[in-house]
Amino acid sequence: MNENDVMNVFSGLDPQTLDIFDKYFDTEEELDTSVIFASLLQIPDKDFEVLRPLLQEEIIKAFEEPQTQMMLVQMMAQNGINANQILDYTDELTDMLLDGVEIELSDSKKDFIQSIFTAFANSISTSTINPAHIVEIPIEICKENVKLPTYATNGSAAMDLYAPEEYNLAPGECVVVPLGFKVAIPHGYALLIQPRSGLSRRTKLRLPNTPGLIDEDYHEEVGVIIENIDPPIKEIGTLITDDGPQDGSLYGSTLTIGKGERFAQMRLIEVPRIKWREVKSLGTFDNDHGKGFGSTGSE
Repeated sequence: MNENDVMNVFSGLDPQTLDIFDKYFDTEEELDTSVIFASLLQIPDKDFEVLRPLLQEEIIKAFEEPQTQMMLVQMMAQNGINANQILDYTDELTDMLLDGVEIELSDSKKDFIQSIFTAFANSISTSTINPAHIVEIPIEICKENVKLPTYATNGSAAMDLYAPEEYNLAPGECVVVPLGFKVAIPHGYALLIQPRSGLSRRTKLRLPNTPGLIDEDYHEEVGVIIENIDPPIKEIGTLITDDGPQDGSLYGSTLTIGKGERFAQMRLIEVPRIKWREVKSLGTFDNDHGKGFGSTGSE
């Protein structure tokens, strides 16, 4: 549904329904899932029929978000439950969600719960995320209105980084964009800051130290070094006009990173340690070309 459709749906709702949404959904407070479901099921049946398509669409869409799927897969793994067991636990889960809701559910609401559990199970069963590959990293938000790094898709190797403010980079200017968070990287890991290929293709914005390395012992605010490589003056020239000679030089362009724009990405890597073992000779190898830098050609 688009924004106008949503507004039309809410315009005809009962005041009791609007009170529920104001109390439980128009808040920045993180609510327990059971509280949210219990609130939804208290909506009068007449309004619930109107809202059900919207609610179902939004919940299923949330299940498909990479961050949500990662959280669900990890939660299921920790509790030793697989997707095929979800529907077997429908009655128990329903009782948990309805704890404290002293109302008789309509068939529509019961069917709604069943459809949500089905969507939940499908999300888990189709996910390619391996819970054994999930590494929890503490993160501290140190500025307001900061968006956490996120994976764009389940197949993304790196997380997108978002600019907390707008930045205007003059030609040739290089700045550090502080991201508004600190991290505690576990022992044996590091983070790499890399450019987004789309931004590099479309603009002259570059990360000059690609990849930027964040070691496990770095605990200050994470920042990204970014540069506008467009030169201040591309070409010096003079135009002859009716009013006499005029500056015909070609200048570089100021480039903008919008507030909330994805402008870089961050990848977690495992960091094994090197132990040198000195030998008299490395011997010979079948693929030894005996040449130095650039020996494999320029193609």
